[in-house]
Amino acid sequence: MSNIAERYIYLCRCCIELADRFQKLDVEHMTLKGKMVPMLKAMKSYKHTIEQLSQEKLELEQKLQAVTAQYEALKPFEALLQLKTQAVLAEAEEQMNLVQQTIEEIEQETDPDMSEADKTLLKEYSEHSDEFSWMNSPSEKLMGS
Repeated sequence: MSNIAERYIYLCRCCIELADRFQKLDVEHMTLKGKMVPMLKAMKSYKHTIEQLSQEKLELEQKLQAVTAQYEALKPFEALLQLKTQAVLAEAEEQMNLVQQTIEEIEQETDPDMSEADKTLLKEYSEHSDEFSWMNSPSEKLMGS
């Protein structure tokens, strides 16, 4: 009889071990399911995004073809625009040359309306400003003594 009891105890332990393993597998399965759901949602979202981007790519390619066709249609008129552009650039260059000449004239003669005596006086003042000080005048020297 002890042989039957031992076999029964052995079978019970095996059942308990199988139940424990099943529980672990069930937990792992649920964990994997929990991880799979967000991954599947992300994949579905990515698939939708890829479809949208593919559609946008097709639309952009069509727009590019349309713009290219317009460019090709307008290309013969490019020479006309270049003539106008060249004229505008030439006029702008003339204006800049006039401005440059004016600046050079100003640099050469800063005060064109002044007499030579006034220009000489200003030059003396800029070179020897201390001589034009009130403290250096003869009346100041007399009053100071």
